[in-house]
Amino acid sequence: MASKLTADVPPVAAELQPSRSSASRAPVVFARLLIGLIVMICAELFSGASLKLGFWHPVTLILTFWLYFGHFFFLTTLAVRTGRTSLGALYLWGVLFGLYESWITKVIWHGYGEDGKLVMGSIGPYGFSEISMVFIFHPVMSFILPLAVTCLLCPPLRRLFPDLAWLTGKGKLARVVQGYLVLSFVPIIAMNSRGPVNLALNAALVLVVMVILLRLARPALSAPDGRPIVVFGRRGFNGLSVYLAILYGLTYPQLRPEGLPSIAVQAVTFVFYAVVILGLCLYRRRDPLASPTVSVEARELQLVMTIFGLILVPGLVLSVFAGQPILFLPILPNFAVWTVLGFVLTAICLMASVQERFVVSGDAHRRA
Repeated sequence: MASKLTADVPPVAAELQPSRSSASRAPVVFARLLIGLIVMICAELFSGASLKLGFWHPVTLILTFWLYFGHFFFLTTLAVRTGRTSLGALYLWGVLFGLYESWITKVIWHGYGEDGKLVMGSIGPYGFSEISMVFIFHPVMSFILPLAVTCLLCPPLRRLFPDLAWLTGKGKLARVVQGYLVLSFVPIIAMNSRGPVNLALNAALVLVVMVILLRLARPALSAPDGRPIVVFGRRGFNGLSVYLAILYGLTYPQLRPEGLPSIAVQAVTFVFYAVVILGLCLYRRRDPLASPTVSVEARELQLVMTIFGLILVPGLVLSVFAGQPILFLPILPNFAVWTVLGFVLTAICLMASVQERFVVSGDAHRRA
């Protein structure tokens, strides 16, 4: 199926080749590190997952950060090179991202902790709550949201991912999504914060590093072509591929091996990959917008900063109740909503791919 995904892609045109003329190498590297940090903020700070160890911990710096970095840029490179950049396609790329919660962390089979307990029971061999990490959490928080923020920091990237402008738009549905993100993550970050002092120290460290990287990355972010940031060249992409192969090869047998289910269950998990890759194959290739200029309103970046603040500040206040049952009251129902919503959104994206390939193609053929 992977070969099918690229079968209808013509040789990469000069337009899609990462160019080093618009930005020197060092600012591009800093820009990528900045984006990696943004992914960590969305996925690990707001969920509180890295707060227990701390963002300064060697495990966070050596393993967690590069896990997110590698997956994010591996998938953005594939998305642009194959032209699968619509919102539905990006969601499916995010599902592929989230499937690391099987082979690496074993979360979907063994639970969030190290005791093998599933938070809300199971759906067959998969944790009911835990499977939401694959089908909604990582597609949104580890991929779509960080990529949308990246497009705000580097507006030319909106030529590649125009659909992401919806997320920071003024429409009613966009407002609902923005509000739901805040309501979802305030109690979660508070629960996993290990108290206000720990949360404040981690947030302060992240913000300081972000300001430094933002300054160093400014030449790349302000360049007229942002593709070198999110699309790795041949050698870089090969490096990402080798890194991910080593990461999966080492963590599969070494990290929480007791969480591995039977071979049959592992084999069934590959069906998720097959279905998602098939959906990506069905999406039609999209070329970058022809317009050389794209608009990013100042209010959009202000909106993102406001959302981040509305998660961090109330989360800091409520972190005095970290670990106490009162915070489970909003969290558990939300986990149930995540799981159902994740399945629904993934199904919608898959159906959209079928419609785009066969219905739209059929209508165009009849008109011809």
